[in-house]
Amino acid sequence: MKIRKIIFSLFLLASVSVSGQGISVTFGANGIQFPDTVSLGDTVYYSCWVVNSGDDVLAENILLETANYSQSQGLTNVRTIGGQGPNFIFPNDSIQFSPGFLYEIVTQQNYLLGDNIVVIWPKVSSPINQSTQHEYKNVYVKGSAIISSVVDLSDKLQFFPSPANNKIIFDGVKNICEIQIFDLQGRELNTFFIEKNMLNTSSFKSGMYLINAQFEDGTSSRNTLQIQH
Repeated sequence: MKIRKIIFSLFLLASVSVSGQGISVTFGANGIQFPDTVSLGDTVYYSCWVVNSGDDVLAENILLETANYSQSQGLTNVRTIGGQGPNFIFPNDSIQFSPGFLYEIVTQQNYLLGDNIVVIWPKVSSPINQSTQHEYKNVYVKGSAIISSVVDLSDKLQFFPSPANNKIIFDGVKNICEIQIFDLQGRELNTFFIEKNMLNTSSFKSGMYLINAQFEDGTSSRNTLQIQH
């Protein structure tokens, strides 16, 4: 699959005054480190320096915010990745968000398959009005590599409906005795004993899962499971 090149641009919004003093936080010279190609289920780690480029000494939590962007809708799905603080940061001083400190798991709730324009910016927890540097990146999201490695496409577990809502019914001549549910990172979430080849999914959160069926004859079969409430 062709890897998209990183497309990013930086701009600094005009400073605003709060109690007569400008509050501004920006990224360091290297911006923020972020991959240009990811897969569903990947853990994306953020690494950056955040600079107090205003006139005031900051004694606040410094947050890292992100969102998706489109020309038609603007910023969507705005969310906070995490933060540090409170820290005393003098004008022109900085703090580091080290690799492994802040991260986000790539899910279908936060990203679309294919091209995404992702906007990332640092923010002082209060006040809300401030000058902030935004960084735009073009990120390409692929299907989960874990899904590709664990699912045998020639012999998948069959069920309907897909996507599922409150239940799924398994289609096959063999009786299922047990179902295991995994997240996209391969961690087992739960095990269910099955009756009448039906699984109640009403308590599942919307999203993607891996599902493994154990049959009465000792064989097993896997597939991906999408829940959409």
